[in-house]
Amino acid sequence: MNTTHKYFLAIAASLLTGLACMDSAWAQTDTVMRTEATITTEPAMEYDAAADRKSHTLDKRHQISIGYGILSSVQLNTFLPLFGCIDPNLYSLHHERYTYGAIQIGYSYRITKVIGVGIYYVCEPRITKVYNNELACKLNLTTHTLLPTLKINWLNKRVVTMYSKAGIGVSFSQLGIKNYQPERIEITPDNQRVFFAYQLTLIGIEIGNNQYAGFLQLGAGMEGWFCAGFRIRL
Repeated sequence: MNTTHKYFLAIAASLLTGLACMDSAWAQTDTVMRTEATITTEPAMEYDAAADRKSHTLDKRHQISIGYGILSSVQLNTFLPLFGCIDPNLYSLHHERYTYGAIQIGYSYRITKVIGVGIYYVCEPRITKVYNNELACKLNLTTHTLLPTLKINWLNKRVVTMYSKAGIGVSFSQLGIKNYQPERIEITPDNQRVFFAYQLTLIGIEIGNNQYAGFLQLGAGMEGWFCAGFRIRL
């Protein structure tokens, strides 16, 4: 082997050694980058999981709702009489009743995901016209009700919530009387203006997200047999 060949072999060996060192360095650099990526990614994954868990916690406890009901106790005339009359024949005369439904506004506070307490205000206007061959009198009755309520959410899903509730409270009546035949019929308002009131909701359903939802409920009482509305959680 001459001197030229020795030089070429020495140069080739040097190049191979350099390439091997560079390849080792690249491998180490790739390992470090992957390690750093893992370290950087894992906290983000942990944060997302924590945020997802937080979204399912009871962070919105206050609830405001508004609804409209039909076939209430007032409308079905199962409410206590709100007026008296001296002429007993008045009840035997022809009556026409016009009801506008029960309008309710409520606030509730969720103690737990299942149990909540609140208070509901229900307003229901009703007009009664009494005829004795012709219009004899007109009674404008507006009922205001306050109902402290216990609510049980017995099914809690991401989109659907099902519940039952019961409320016991008082009703206040406002009665306006217009007598068109005072010479024949004498009417006097009942002295009692505060009455027992209740609402028993057998089943209710809310459809929406954790903040906004519509609801439909079936029950009996001052809010009506059927009631539908909208609620918001804060």
